[in-house]
Amino acid sequence: MKTKQYLNYISGLLFSLFLLTLAACGDDDSNDAPVVINQPPIISGLSEITLSPGFETYELDFANYVTDQEGEIITYSVVNSDETIITINLAGSLLTINEVGNPGSSIITITATDGQANHEVSENFTVTVEAINGAADYTGNAVVMYDFNNLPQGSIFDNSLPGWLFEGSTADGEYNAAEIGSIIVENDHLSIIHNVESTYIWSEMELEDGNQDFTGKKFRFDYRFYTVPNLNDMHWEDEIPGIDMQIYYIDAGWGDVGGGQYRFSDMKLEYSSDWQSVEIPLSEFESLWENPVDASAVGVIGLEIWGGTANAPISFRIDNFGIVD
Repeated sequence: MKTKQYLNYISGLLFSLFLLTLAACGDDDSNDAPVVINQPPIISGLSEITLSPGFETYELDFANYVTDQEGEIITYSVVNSDETIITINLAGSLLTINEVGNPGSSIITITATDGQANHEVSENFTVTVEAINGAADYTGNAVVMYDFNNLPQGSIFDNSLPGWLFEGSTADGEYNAAEIGSIIVENDHLSIIHNVESTYIWSEMELEDGNQDFTGKKFRFDYRFYTVPNLNDMHWEDEIPGIDMQIYYIDAGWGDVGGGQYRFSDMKLEYSSDWQSVEIPLSEFESLWENPVDASAVGVIGLEIWGGTANAPISFRIDNFGIVD
């Protein structure tokens, strides 16, 4: 009898454990779908960019480097650390990098967001524009030549070029290098940017041996990255604001014999990422300040620039500047 009672007790206990197990299984939610937490976008694969001079524009589509787990619409913003190296434009996800003409590096910061709170993610990458070298040295017969080789790097307003004077003036006749524009010795050539309205840059090289007879010879120079507004063949002091440049020559006495000028507006130069050469017979120059055009006594040669604004700068590079056969 006791054995039967014991067996009944054991059966009841097992049945109770079975019911408890069923109850526990009923509370198990391990098979329910997990809670999804919205994730911020991910930026990956962006790398440093190196561009050679003359690239003009370079495009980068951020959609190739930004993903979002939920497939939400991504919006972008960018910051450029140095606009003297490159400028940028952003349209949707497409970034356009624009050439300025100066070498160096600029840091671009991209920020992407899916519109959710605290979901802005950022990453930096560097755009490097390689240095621009000067033109190949002139190998012809040069009677006067300034090739800018072996000169200190930097602004000519801070580091005078031996034998060559640079001056500038604002509309009120005051000179301030910071207000005139930029002429920089760089890798054996000059980088010239003039972007200040109603100012001019006057430069001249006085020949060491005084007046020389250059009859039958030519003025020459190399240029590159020539970007200018529409030149109007007017001088900066004319009633119509002048936008132009000129090369010129004159005798050492500044008018005792004569001299000539040749405007860039007459040269019809065009943008080029490669060095281009210009040679103009001195006999084809026009009168400088109503002096007779006479190349028999040349004591000074020079370059004058006037006009240009921040939105429409005069910008180019020049090398191998002088008089040749």
